[in-house]
Amino acid sequence: MLELGLRRLARHPALRLSAALGALTVAVIVAVPALHGAEPKLRVVATLPDLFVLTRAVAGDLATIDLIARFGQNPHDMEVRPSQILMVRRADLLIRNGLEEDAWIDVMVHRAANPRMLRGSPNVVEAFQGIEVLKAMTGRVDRSMGDVHPLGSPHYTLDPDNVVIVTANIATGLTRVAPEQARVFDANRQAFLEKVADADRRWKSALAPFRGAGIVSYHDSWPYFYRAFGLVEAGVIEDRPGIPPSPQHLANLIRQMREQKVRVILHESWYPTDVTSRVAKETGAKMVVVPQSPGALKGTEDYIAHVDHVVGALAAAFK
Repeated sequence: MLELGLRRLARHPALRLSAALGALTVAVIVAVPALHGAEPKLRVVATLPDLFVLTRAVAGDLATIDLIARFGQNPHDMEVRPSQILMVRRADLLIRNGLEEDAWIDVMVHRAANPRMLRGSPNVVEAFQGIEVLKAMTGRVDRSMGDVHPLGSPHYTLDPDNVVIVTANIATGLTRVAPEQARVFDANRQAFLEKVADADRRWKSALAPFRGAGIVSYHDSWPYFYRAFGLVEAGVIEDRPGIPPSPQHLANLIRQMREQKVRVILHESWYPTDVTSRVAKETGAKMVVVPQSPGALKGTEDYIAHVDHVVGALAAAFK
């Protein structure tokens, strides 16, 4: 019977074509499950560079992570772009600051029409949950006060102890959308935290000789960092966030710095340096230009490298 069938195929080209197409169909049917067997990567969106580098450490190669605010971009100067809206529209998980450093993400979520990215959704991680928030405001708040953060200072990842909490929140969010990868996320997180703990011992040793020293900054970015390393906030050059300081404020600050013998001014790398340079000259303090978030300066594109840079620059300035 088989021999007869082969002779029929040889005599009729149409049958040969039909048989070939049938074989191709079988091959495709067999191949499709194999393609489906490869799980697609999660699409994660992080609003800010610090959250991006921490999410990358926990997710490893199991997720594609998009960053909204570019490395080196002041998040207060954000302009919503179509490419960012597309990121949010395609996302499986959103990692946001939670203390309004990235309030513009709400506009992007609204325009993206992705209900999974709305606050309160299990697909949204409020990274601050569980930390001790510093500088929460009470009473009336309005725009005349500048770019204030009524819920508290949003720069909490500058304290390495908070990284334990933030990465736990990120791992929990990742596990909600990919529960089958929970063990991998936890292993990645634990390995990363071990590296941070080793680095933190080095950072604390480097800054230990200067505990109790007063520091002035241009922007009010550093309360968690000061607390972590035993430093003291001696003033802020901006009297209102995002607004150039008044002459009276600068005169008072310069007088206080002279009285307290403040030796160092931290200046965030994305702000103009002219006012800070003048205050440094008037007081004899050293201006130290540092990245307030990872990637704002070359070579600081991950969490440990970022804090390494800040701690090293600060220790050198004190010496």
